[in-house]
Amino acid sequence: MRRRALLAGTGAGIVVPLTGCLADNGESGDDTNDPTGEWLQFQADAAHTGATTAAGPDGGGRIRWWSDTSGLSTGPVVKDGTVCIGTGVHNQSVFAFEQATGDQQWQAKIGDDIERALAVGDELVYASAGGVYALDVETGEQEWMDNVDTSWGLAFADDTVFAAAGGGGPLVAFEAETGEERWSREIHTITTPSIDDGRVFAVGNDNLIAIDVENGETDWTKTIDRAGGPPTVADGTVFVGTRKDLFAHDTATGDRKWTLEGNFRATDIATIDGTLYLAGQQQEGDEWVSRALAVEAATGDVEWTRDDEVLGDGSVVVTEETVYVTTPYRVYALDPKTGDIKWWLRFQWPVSSPAVADETLYVSVGGRLLAIVSGDGRAGVWTSDAEPIPDRGATPPEPSYAGTDFSFGMGGFDVSAEWNVEVEEDAPVDVSFTTKGDRIDTDEDVSMTLAVTNESDETLRSTTGAPEPFGIFRLGSEDRHITAWTSAYEESGHVHTSPHRGITGVNSIGLSTEIPPGETVSETYTISDETNSIQPGTYEFSVEKRLKLEDDRDDHDGWDFEVRGAVELEDRGTDTGDIVHDLVVADEVSLPKEFMGRFTVDVVEPVTDTHPGMIEVTFENVTDERSLIASMRHWPFGSYVGHGPEDRRLVLLPAETYAPGFVERTNSGWWEPAFLPHESIVQGRGTTAYDPGERSTKQFIVTTHPETGDPRDGDSFAFEQGFGDDDVDVIWGFALSTLDPDR
Repeated sequence: MRRRALLAGTGAGIVVPLTGCLADNGESGDDTNDPTGEWLQFQADAAHTGATTAAGPDGGGRIRWWSDTSGLSTGPVVKDGTVCIGTGVHNQSVFAFEQATGDQQWQAKIGDDIERALAVGDELVYASAGGVYALDVETGEQEWMDNVDTSWGLAFADDTVFAAAGGGGPLVAFEAETGEERWSREIHTITTPSIDDGRVFAVGNDNLIAIDVENGETDWTKTIDRAGGPPTVADGTVFVGTRKDLFAHDTATGDRKWTLEGNFRATDIATIDGTLYLAGQQQEGDEWVSRALAVEAATGDVEWTRDDEVLGDGSVVVTEETVYVTTPYRVYALDPKTGDIKWWLRFQWPVSSPAVADETLYVSVGGRLLAIVSGDGRAGVWTSDAEPIPDRGATPPEPSYAGTDFSFGMGGFDVSAEWNVEVEEDAPVDVSFTTKGDRIDTDEDVSMTLAVTNESDETLRSTTGAPEPFGIFRLGSEDRHITAWTSAYEESGHVHTSPHRGITGVNSIGLSTEIPPGETVSETYTISDETNSIQPGTYEFSVEKRLKLEDDRDDHDGWDFEVRGAVELEDRGTDTGDIVHDLVVADEVSLPKEFMGRFTVDVVEPVTDTHPGMIEVTFENVTDERSLIASMRHWPFGSYVGHGPEDRRLVLLPAETYAPGFVERTNSGWWEPAFLPHESIVQGRGTTAYDPGERSTKQFIVTTHPETGDPRDGDSFAFEQGFGDDDVDVIWGFALSTLDPDR
């Protein structure tokens, strides 16, 4: 089976093109090689202006082609009809693609993580990883390499490659053609360097440094706050966004021209025609507001703002007609004069800094290079007629169901509990634990209250993690647990704030709960049908605390108390119901022999009128050696979006986080989730070791996307994920079809 045939329409995990469309993958356009068809390095040029006179896509935004790559993302570079990116899950490489069609021209394996700032000269492509690499732009062959640790990327100017390393340096200038070192400075830097006006501008932890291009000597140093993106240089001014302010300094003297308040550390700035464009956060009263801004470069005056909760960080580039902002999971096209949103696309994977050339916007989304061109501007329309379904022949395959003991819990749960409270002898406290309720369904829940009364005449305290007063209350084992909900999670600011998502992380923080004499501290924890991971079974729990005198007088060790118990959940039963949609795995991508593992997909449950569907994914190490496998998510993968015709999508929710309150039935008989966890994916990779023959299995709830139409008979949805082992990176995927049970 041809991989593009299966994955057509997946667009690197595109989630919601609210305004914009996906074009047929077979389309191609003319490739012009004039100067506006080039984007030679990160943020366009060595000064990192992010600006071009070329036109970018306007009026919608649809994807003309995408690459079969996956992994970490660098910004693309474009030259002479070729687009290059660096990516990889476990085996990082620089890839070159034909600009007009997306056909891969070559792959140069690097091995180490490639930094996001690439550059291309007349004949060579430059990348930084565990060293600086110079590759032939036509073949990918390595021309030279230097082992200097350049962990912040590089810039190219005047036949010189300038590479920066963190952790104390160095900052090195290389002759571009040969790799000969021209000069080196042991300077601690934290961003890619910028070059303009005869100077290299580098950013340290708390300073901005101007260095002579020719000899590497320092011209001036100025104190600033901690920055994140590289400096942007234009019209005799160097601009740096930091966690507290946006700074503007004279390039010749370093004198500060102006300061704009706000947190702009997580932005890459663009500038054209005397205006800066950037994203960040500014404080209004007691709140921080995420926004994109246009700022007059000469004065620092704000020309306009566009508020959006996703615009707190991003990489910005600009043409004469459009400002493009890429945030972790979105691409925005804004009007440069007003900040009005022309269109935007949402993705399932992190989005790189963009490149603009020949009316096309190039971005790397989860390591997959996308070419975005102008669309028809209709909101939420998928213009491709190509369905992501393989040829199943004249007769669709018969559905078969493996069966499972998984409880959807749609009928609710009966709950019983028992517990015992033990308090150390002579402890000046009264400890009580009570439960309320014996059923969990859409109308009922069960709550547990822990209360401690100080019966002494001195203040007692107890140390706990967030949130106060008693921390997380978890029932069960590490492999299977329920986290009871409390509003204290919302107030703490240190943990997730929804029972849907569960309480999956706590900052390493020590908090102290104080109990004054005669007062009671209590907390109520609730289990409802919205509590994550809720399944039948017995869940044991233990709460152990030590209370001490506030001033630790007489070195008193304090008094311990402990509450131990168990909560049993019994499924009240749900009729298996009538099948609304059969599900069938139409086909899967064939993995190369070099890959150490094999995936299989089984449909466990159909979609019925009493519960959503379920599939099961199994991975097995088929080699005779212990192997590591890497993926862009927690193993084997997190929530998952599949794409079908006419913008219809399916969402796979990991079954171990499922709760009945997560889903509700639509008018047409499908089920949709109450939330979209796939929108909160962290960047980075995870690795897992597998012994020979070792297997792992993960189950997923099958729901429809709440912002799209429900599936129809014969629809097929393409799912994908990038994996890597020691030998090869792969994109694995499958097509899941929906069938009318009466046909």
